[in-house]
Amino acid sequence: MQPAIPDIEFGEPFNKAFEQINSGAEAAVEAFDDLVNRVRKWSVLLGIPVVLYLKNRLDSARDGLNEVLDRVKHALDHQTPVLSLISTSFQWVTDVKTPVSGLSFATTEPSNQNFAKWSGDAASAHSAKMAKQKAAVDETVVKSEFISQWLFNIAKANVDYAVELAKIVTGLAGKFTQAAVEAGSVIDIPWAVSTLAKSVGDLVTAGLNTLLSIGQRFVDALGNVRDIATQVGDHSKLPGGAWPHAVRG
Repeated sequence: MQPAIPDIEFGEPFNKAFEQINSGAEAAVEAFDDLVNRVRKWSVLLGIPVVLYLKNRLDSARDGLNEVLDRVKHALDHQTPVLSLISTSFQWVTDVKTPVSGLSFATTEPSNQNFAKWSGDAASAHSAKMAKQKAAVDETVVKSEFISQWLFNIAKANVDYAVELAKIVTGLAGKFTQAAVEAGSVIDIPWAVSTLAKSVGDLVTAGLNTLLSIGQRFVDALGNVRDIATQVGDHSKLPGGAWPHAVRG
């Protein structure tokens, strides 16, 4: 079961992109098979030289389609983990940052106003402990926001990748379907197949270049793992990685 995504701005387009990817891939493969069958049907009338030319063009179109379908398979295999990243990113805000940030004021607000009259060594020690606890609270808020944003950047790069991949697959489905329709007669088949091969090549090249750019952003986000390690490893306000106790037994 896929996790609930609280952010409609990213969870919804991500799921919609995969719906378009699935339907577009099926349509493209179906249209390609239809086109191949049309060539086979009219192969005798087309003649061997023309059939060989068309085979070469169809192989080129199929290679472009397969290159995209390989990326589709990889994306489908990683769909759920990305949804989990988005969900976890928001959980760091709702389950950690928000409730913990509410403690920042509480750590310095005395439960009894008479404490304002308290003085002496005990009062000084208590004030020092409160300051340390407030610092720990504020530091936890900063760390939780950093982790949430780090996860979100990785998830967003994946969402952008899925949306762009959906555009490529949908575009390919349209090209293959158009070619199958235009190859309605034996006379039109050579022109339709030739046009298809070129348009598929251009579409795939441009699309994969865009995916490569988005993929680099994903790599850059992952590269910030050093930053996340620095944040988590900084115990200057969380001694030993633990909460500063007000009282030690």
